[in-house]
Amino acid sequence: MSGNVPVLLFGAAIFVVAFLIWWLIFETEGVYLGRRVMVALYDLYAARYDRIKQFDETADITLISQPLLDRIAPLDNPLILDVATGTARVPLIMARNARFRGRVIGLDASRRMLEKAREKVVAGRFESFITLLREDASELPFKDDSFDVVTCLEALEFMPRPQEALAEMIRVLRPGGLLLTSIRIDTRWMPGRAWSEFRLRAELEALGMRDIDVMIWQEDYSQVWALKTGRSRPIRADGLGHAMQSARQVPIS
Repeated sequence: MSGNVPVLLFGAAIFVVAFLIWWLIFETEGVYLGRRVMVALYDLYAARYDRIKQFDETADITLISQPLLDRIAPLDNPLILDVATGTARVPLIMARNARFRGRVIGLDASRRMLEKAREKVVAGRFESFITLLREDASELPFKDDSFDVVTCLEALEFMPRPQEALAEMIRVLRPGGLLLTSIRIDTRWMPGRAWSEFRLRAELEALGMRDIDVMIWQEDYSQVWALKTGRSRPIRADGLGHAMQSARQVPIS
């Protein structure tokens, strides 16, 4: 029996190392390894990202783009910023919605993810609806009050500086504008990263948001809707030029 102990210990060590690699790289997408590693991982998996995630476009239109347009009605040509756009999930479902006449800026830190997004935008001939930018979510290159809507889905907990990113999203949202983000339901696998509903509500209220509405969405995430305190005239899609004037990088699309 004693001769088997080293073998068992070695097997246990291999299991622990394999689990840590899986947790650090796949389950938490490199967020604990720093921004450079995380962006590099997104670049690496960009070509397979859509196959891994398996987004349901029909469900996304029903549960994201339709409710979004309902909440901002009668405005149907909003200027939208989608932070951590990835391969343009939100911009594409907005562009494919027959009710939508606005414009979406999809912003992400990963060049390869944006390249995949651009392929889909061009293939769908959605260039008139979608602009893509490579930028850092914690330092958005737009003036205050630049957008009617800001979205950020399944991403806050994976950002190196989520509080700063959330504050930036609200800064560029016009008074009376709509924020749509999400909150991870199961926080066990991301200690210190995933926010509780109580914490997110407190953060949003402290940043001047009101009418916060948390809704069950899918197995891992709930949607969080909120309005920015105050009121201002809609920016609309024709405000794209003003928003882009302060962008520091040339649009990819």
